[in-house]
Amino acid sequence: MKISLDWLKDYVDYQGSVEELDELFTQIGLNVDGIEQVGADCMIDLEVTSNRPDCLGHIGIAREVAAASGATFKMPEIDLVEEGKPAEEWTAVDIQAMDLSGRYTARIIDDVTVGESPEWMKRRLATVGIRSINNVVDITNYVMMEIGQPLHSFDYDKLQEGRIIVRTAQKGEVLEAIDHVKYKLDEKMLLIADAKFGVAIAGVMGGLSSEVSNNTSTILLESAHFDPLSVRRTSRALALGSDASFRFERDVDINMLEWASRRAAALLKELTGGKVAPGIVDAWTRQISPLTASMRMDRMKKLLGFEIDKNTVEGILDRLNFQPHFNPETNSFNCTVPSWRRGDVTREADLIEEVIRIHGYDKVPKDERIHITVKVPDAYQKTRKKVTTLLNGCGYFETVNVGFAEDKHWPLFAEKDFVPVRVNEFTRKSNNALRHSLLPSLLNVRKSNQDAGNGRCDIYELAAVHRPDANGIALENIHLAFCTDGDFQELRGVLETIISGLNKQIKLTCKPANLIWTDQGCGAELLLDRQNIGYAGQASQEVAMAFGLNEKVCMAQIDFNALMKRDGTTPRLQPISRFPAITRDLSLVLAEDVAWTNIEKSIESNHIDELCQLNYVGIYRGKGIDKGFKSLTLSMIFRKDNETLTHEQVDTFQEVIMADLKEKFNAVLRA
Repeated sequence: MKISLDWLKDYVDYQGSVEELDELFTQIGLNVDGIEQVGADCMIDLEVTSNRPDCLGHIGIAREVAAASGATFKMPEIDLVEEGKPAEEWTAVDIQAMDLSGRYTARIIDDVTVGESPEWMKRRLATVGIRSINNVVDITNYVMMEIGQPLHSFDYDKLQEGRIIVRTAQKGEVLEAIDHVKYKLDEKMLLIADAKFGVAIAGVMGGLSSEVSNNTSTILLESAHFDPLSVRRTSRALALGSDASFRFERDVDINMLEWASRRAAALLKELTGGKVAPGIVDAWTRQISPLTASMRMDRMKKLLGFEIDKNTVEGILDRLNFQPHFNPETNSFNCTVPSWRRGDVTREADLIEEVIRIHGYDKVPKDERIHITVKVPDAYQKTRKKVTTLLNGCGYFETVNVGFAEDKHWPLFAEKDFVPVRVNEFTRKSNNALRHSLLPSLLNVRKSNQDAGNGRCDIYELAAVHRPDANGIALENIHLAFCTDGDFQELRGVLETIISGLNKQIKLTCKPANLIWTDQGCGAELLLDRQNIGYAGQASQEVAMAFGLNEKVCMAQIDFNALMKRDGTTPRLQPISRFPAITRDLSLVLAEDVAWTNIEKSIESNHIDELCQLNYVGIYRGKGIDKGFKSLTLSMIFRKDNETLTHEQVDTFQEVIMADLKEKFNAVLRA
């Protein structure tokens, strides 16, 4: 935003030097990109953030200078004399695209003489980088640079039936703009039209057919509000930008449209000799009610870390036009937000920011000593560190993914009739379902690694999932999910490593289960102390194909809160046993329906203290095994802490175990 120092002083009686003004701008959040001497004037180039469209005009900048320096701010006085036929007898405004235009006003100025602008106006426009065209166009540009409201002048006699229709363009409709380029429009673009044809691309550029020329005698003056997103989309799609679109994209003050129109009409009367028709055609599609916000003094002190005097605060809010009213009972200020600040001041924190911005960040007390408070890790942080360390030791890599799932993927992991929690479509139009499972995200990561040519890929994610309650409110929970190219036995080993690392007193149990995302017999329910903590299994061919995977993968997802509750160990060092272990592998022939979990429980029920480890090895079905049976191989490791075991002792343990298995499951050793 380029401003003229000479022009700025029309609205604020600031007496400081340019250097002091430069420093003041920086303090209040308007960074100075450059200062240039232009003749007798001085041009200051300011960086204005997108949330401050009120500073895209000299009046808005003057308000800021007055508030920060204590100088007097003054709005231009408008002495508008109207005469002749009322405006509503000249024209009418029909807003058909009501969601894309909040307000449209039209004034009529008759008997104008189009010619050169006065030197003072041309000089000021040149200082801010705008070339003089003629007095009519220059006045609209002048008012835009003054208040930040873009205006447009139509040659009234070139408008069919002399009226305005605000509508969306028809698909393929073409409009030739004042830059002599023909633009092909679509049905999403907002158009200003007369009774038959389009005459301007709303908020972007006027049309050539209704352009003001030296022969123009009657002007229809537009001052309007257009939807910022609509203007931005149109400007980007057409690769067509302008000073007007730059302001409309950041939203203009809908309540100041009439003031801008009146100001321009007064200048047109003065500089073109025209006659302003009485009244204004003012079409609204929505009224804007006043916005209020309150600010507690105690809250301000807590956020800023120091106290600002009540009178100082009140003075700042008053200079910023927030109309502060102090409530002694609540020790707070109730404020009415001015219309030009509705876009970025909506809550208490915003008011506090305004106060400290104008008061001065340099007034924040400094403490030469740095105070560091060491916070003890909470239960989540402690357990997380243990689990991630164990997983890293198992060769797994952590992934971080977005919290949304694609609509083509999440149903593969959801029960029938499940409805996910979604964010507002305005915020995120596609893929807006919050994840109820982490597994789809891991499969996407696996696919990316596959496409990159990576081989073995063992990954995990620890993150929040969301499921709706009975009222559709999102309930958040922390889950831990795994994905591996290895088989289920390897995955179970990783799970058991985690459980053992957290608490050696508990043991993981896998119970066969039919899962949505696995084939029949390829899924398991994960239990700790008979309580479900999650599920594991091999992804079905359907799931693998949906994600474009060439190979099947094994996955698991568990409730991290369940792990936190069972995290009861502090790592301790213990000596390695000096006595050797004896390993016995057994291959048992069993009926097909005998599960490993039952075999495991049966062996453990013998309470053989020397049995320090029991491992599942695998299952064989094929030649030598009758139909309806299977061969299950397990491995047992025996050891004593105080002496060396003999093979005769281990033979005795094995005989006890086999006798028990034969009695319960009719198990026999495979020959």
